Amino acid sequence: MALMKSKDVPEDAVVIDEIEATEYVWNIVSDWDSLSDTWALKYGPVVLGGINAFCGIMINRHFRNKLKLGPYGYFASVIPISLMPGVLTALFHRHLISTDLLLMKNQACPLCYEVRSAAIQTTLGIAYPMVLGPTSALMFAHRYDTYRVPDLREGPKVIFNFVRKLTRPFNNTLTIMVVGQVLASSIFTYYEMTNNLTLRGKLMEIEANLEKQKSQ
Repeated sequence: MALMKSKDVPEDAVVIDEIEATEYVWNIVSDWDSLSDTWALKYGPVVLGGINAFCGIMINRHFRNKLKLGPYGYFASVIPISLMPGVLTALFHRHLISTDLLLMKNQACPLCYEVRSAAIQTTLGIAYPMVLGPTSALMFAHRYDTYRVPDLREGPKVIFNFVRKLTRPFNNTLTIMVVGQVLASSIFTYYEMTNNLTLRGKLMEIEANLEKQKSQ
């Protein structure tokens, strides 16, 4: 049965709420036989989450190496800076992009979806780790005395300039990360839209064939 959003409900229609509709469409995607029709919807959020987890690892490693932290506080920093961005990216992309596309909750243009996807990707993959990365590194460096870091009493300007100095050698890598994230999110979102159109077309074709068989 094809899923449709309509104000005029046909007599033989089954009315379901948004949660049920979400479960319904994702069951169709997961049970669909042809992987070529659903690969972006199935694996896009996971791959994009993996990209952001990798970027978080790179950002965390840079600041930890700069402040000579070694093994000190490694697991305490890798979970919020690497693991969390990956998990959150997959969840947010699946909910705000993939599910929105499948349910056709609004008639946003393809470019709007790609921009939204890129915003999720760069916010969770760059902005979030770039706040937590230097913050945790400074905290651990101060606690374990691995590097001389400015004291909080010296003021935010001194600390900001210190972090900017640490970040400067990493700027080229950050630029590559941002470009890669925008490209990856745009490509996967495009193919998710393509998968959605393919699924809808084939479901409508199956439903039309069933109606034809019933009428014969």
